Amino acid sequence: MAYKRDRSNAAGVLTDRLVINDLTPEAYWDRPLTVDEQVWLADIAKLSPEPYILNAQLQVDHEPTMEPILSRDIEGFRANRYIGEIRHKGRTLVINPRLGIETITGWISTILNVQVLPRTATHSNDTSNAVTQLLAALWRASVLTAGQHALPRAQANISSHALSVQGRLDVDATARRRAAGHRDLVSTRVMRSYDNSPARAVVLADRYFDQRLAGGRWRGARLDEQLTVLRTATGARPKTPTLHEIRTAHYSPITVKWRRAAELSWRILHEDPLGVAADDESTYGVLIDVAELWELFVLHCVGLASNQPVRHGTTDQASGHLARSTVDPSHTLGRLYPDVLVGEHPLTALLDAKYKRLGGMRGVDRDDLYQLHAYASTFEAPLSALVYPATSVDLPLDEQNSPWQTSNSMLSFLTLPTERDGCVAKLAQWLGHSDTSR
Repeated sequence: MAYKRDRSNAAGVLTDRLVINDLTPEAYWDRPLTVDEQVWLADIAKLSPEPYILNAQLQVDHEPTMEPILSRDIEGFRANRYIGEIRHKGRTLVINPRLGIETITGWISTILNVQVLPRTATHSNDTSNAVTQLLAALWRASVLTAGQHALPRAQANISSHALSVQGRLDVDATARRRAAGHRDLVSTRVMRSYDNSPARAVVLADRYFDQRLAGGRWRGARLDEQLTVLRTATGARPKTPTLHEIRTAHYSPITVKWRRAAELSWRILHEDPLGVAADDESTYGVLIDVAELWELFVLHCVGLASNQPVRHGTTDQASGHLARSTVDPSHTLGRLYPDVLVGEHPLTALLDAKYKRLGGMRGVDRDDLYQLHAYASTFEAPLSALVYPATSVDLPLDEQNSPWQTSNSMLSFLTLPTERDGCVAKLAQWLGHSDTSR
């Protein structure tokens, strides 16, 4: 953790910045807080994170768990599951990823199957803070995903009057012209252009990041090629579109993903989460839900590690219930949403992703243990696991003693490598036990 005072405000006003890592309690920060700073952090802890979360292009089909940005326990304040930047009353709280920016961008690359951080740009942005790079990575992933098959092309019907047909003859309009004494023909043709609201939003967001990242290599060759086409179409001074224009633009089944990329671009431009021109009373920022990224990363790695059907358990179609009424079976209590389900009829394995650490004196959190046991019992999974990001080569004691036998299931506590190939290999090894455990 670092604490520093710098002149980051555009007006030259001193701005306090508190820079910490996610899931890091106050007891392990570099210095004690002043009373004034504790009051300020208490304000941050009361904020809802929802307005600031920008995991837009990674939406899942359930309501995300909204933990506070900060919480307070016996060790003081603690950063929770988000990374990013919150500016409040003239001060800034920066929460960096404890696992490093390259790890988080690697997860996004795996989730969306795009190279989020070009290899040529890995070490070219040292002057940019981690929050800027991560926000740019999310935006870049959204645009690359949208442009996998086509650029955001719009079309319009253009009418023309001439002695020859240009396109399709407009019979009714031509008849009206002839009745009025004109000899020309009226025809219509379809003009296709990349100059439209989604394209303008993306081009302007690209400029936004280009001003804040060192060098142009942060885009990568593919994105740079796409942006060149869009910049040529939209011109030197594209007008900022409204959110209504973006949402009501015409999208084909091939270009519909551009809507999400354009909406994310509009939000970045509109809210200016990396901007510095804010008065002392304003509150604004950007947060990335890293726990959701870890969950989706694990989901994709399980899909690569298993030859059986893999489902995202956090949907109504794959949910279960802790209890059901014997009087009226339609009445249930305690809906359960495990993160990953492997196999069908019968289920082979079940996993729940935990972004927190595994290990230490307390070991597995008691609530997490009961949650996993409830999942295993409800879904009748012979093999279940809580999976955590590995932060050390040494295995925690709870993992060394895994699996743990219950009355009808085996429970495991696993620390998975944070890079894709290693994660897939360890999951494949663990899933292999499901065949021998039955």
